[in-house]
Amino acid sequence: MITAKNRSILAIMLAYSAAALLAVPFCGPLSASLRGLCAILTAPAQLTIDYFLLGTVGGTLLNVGLVGLSCTALFAVSRAQLSGTSLMAFFLTIGFSFFGINLLNIWPCLLGTWLYTRAAREPFAGQVNIAVFSTALAPFVSEALFRYPAFSGQPALRLLLGVGLGALAGFLMPMLCRHSPNLHKGYTLYNAAAVAGFIGILLSSLMFRAAGVEIPTNTRIGGDHRIAVLGFALTTSLAALLAGFLLNGRSAKGYAAMLRSTGHRCDFTQSAGVPLTLMHTGAFGLFATAYYVLTGAPMTGPTLGSIVCLLAIAPCGAHALNMLPIMLGYALAARFASFTLGTQAIVVGLCFAGALCPVSGRFGALAGVLAGAVHACMVTSVVTFHCGLCLYNGGFTCGITALLLVPVLETFFTPSDALRLLPLRRHTETEKSGPAH
Repeated sequence: MITAKNRSILAIMLAYSAAALLAVPFCGPLSASLRGLCAILTAPAQLTIDYFLLGTVGGTLLNVGLVGLSCTALFAVSRAQLSGTSLMAFFLTIGFSFFGINLLNIWPCLLGTWLYTRAAREPFAGQVNIAVFSTALAPFVSEALFRYPAFSGQPALRLLLGVGLGALAGFLMPMLCRHSPNLHKGYTLYNAAAVAGFIGILLSSLMFRAAGVEIPTNTRIGGDHRIAVLGFALTTSLAALLAGFLLNGRSAKGYAAMLRSTGHRCDFTQSAGVPLTLMHTGAFGLFATAYYVLTGAPMTGPTLGSIVCLLAIAPCGAHALNMLPIMLGYALAARFASFTLGTQAIVVGLCFAGALCPVSGRFGALAGVLAGAVHACMVTSVVTFHCGLCLYNGGFTCGITALLLVPVLETFFTPSDALRLLPLRRHTETEKSGPAH
């Protein structure tokens, strides 16, 4: 039986998928969009290839809509109990459908998780979120199918390698994700990203370094598509904000309480309800879009994808107050580093750095600024570990950042259940009991 909550979450997924498809006719002839889609499906998908450049804006939106419908159908058919994590998986997947995920390369990854559930004799419904998260490694499939030089001229071996790598990634994800929270204690919202990063290192090592194969590079950055990026981001965000407001009884009641959340181990669909979560997602989308406009980010496919990816953390605890310190940390790092906030890799990195909002939520805004700065400095280096073939590179960097910072913060400060500017200093037992007499 499909619950009311499931119907509401599926409706959100369907609406965002439909929005992408409905925008296709406004981007030129359908024939050009179909040719663009074919170009996207038959090309490598390494970070951060711009699908706007590769397959036109229309072809990209067609890919986004079809991937979104596929994920929506998967969630519906699995009959899983959907949650904020399900929305996170969905938004991440359609966000990366602007640069890295396509209608072809996702299926081996999904197949791998399904095979795991058969081998472990578990219901697929319990792992459907992980299955969708496993598409973070879909670029390995495209790389094997369309560029891997070791099997040049051998399409059968390319197909076998591509399907095998994707299936292996999907098979490993459920087992490893069970242990991932022990690494970061819930201080990064992207639990699956840490796992995807380590699997990406394994697969890239086997595929390139151990095999002695040259590591591919991607330098194709697209041009400015300001109307397409801002048009889609603003339209969908405003629509979500308005729809959530109307479904919440034409009221913003409860939204202030959401903004007081620390973001730690949080699911707004459970604590605040789906209508208010939808309204918050729309408001967060406007906030993210405004940030990218103010920083002068290039208006490319990856930029629009990053805005959509940022929506992924909105249902799970992120909001403007605990995200802003992370953004300020990025700005601080850019002040002293060699990159600018408009650098494409930094634009993409920030969309994942928001997963560290529980750090600023529980340890104070200054801790969030520090976390954002550390993340900004590392994100472009971490990508070399997996050759740019794990799309959750920024989320993997969040896991490393939390692993480095949280033990230090917990040593000297006490986590707070309320938002604050300064961290709450941890008192020793002597201080708690008073001076000895």
